[in-house]
Amino acid sequence: MTVARTYDLFYRFLGALAAGLIAFIALIISLDVIMRNTGLGTIPWMLEVSEYAQFLATFLGAPWVLKHGAHVRVDVVVSGLPARAARFLEVLGDVIGLLSCLVILYYALVIVFTSRREGANIIKILIIPEWWVFAIVAVSALLLIVEFICRIWRARSAQPAEMIAL
Repeated sequence: MTVARTYDLFYRFLGALAAGLIAFIALIISLDVIMRNTGLGTIPWMLEVSEYAQFLATFLGAPWVLKHGAHVRVDVVVSGLPARAARFLEVLGDVIGLLSCLVILYYALVIVFTSRREGANIIKILIIPEWWVFAIVAVSALLLIVEFICRIWRARSAQPAEMIAL
């Protein structure tokens, strides 16, 4: 299996995982509502678990969204520009995204290592190490960095019509 194929499969897995987490959230919230309205009680951990699932879906789904160009974009300006200017703006946006993710990665890692060293926990119904949450942010930022680099690399030879798919 090639590196490119493995890369594509991994990002597809992230997209599927994010979709599965969203389905899980819909299921447990619906189940909790049904149980509450039928007098069967509630699922005490439901809200907290759905918050973590939403967090995971967002941060692990973001690299997949970026890879597939499925993020929200307003390309009315770029599509009306000459090819060279459009390519420049696309690459500029990717460079800004790359730099932003580098900053996020740096601070997420600082928090991960500090939180782990101090043994900080998030205490609600569930008790989890705080660094786990910030490790997800760091992993997501790293994956986004990789994808921004790939987008910048692909933009070197892309035609204006292909830029939208980047």
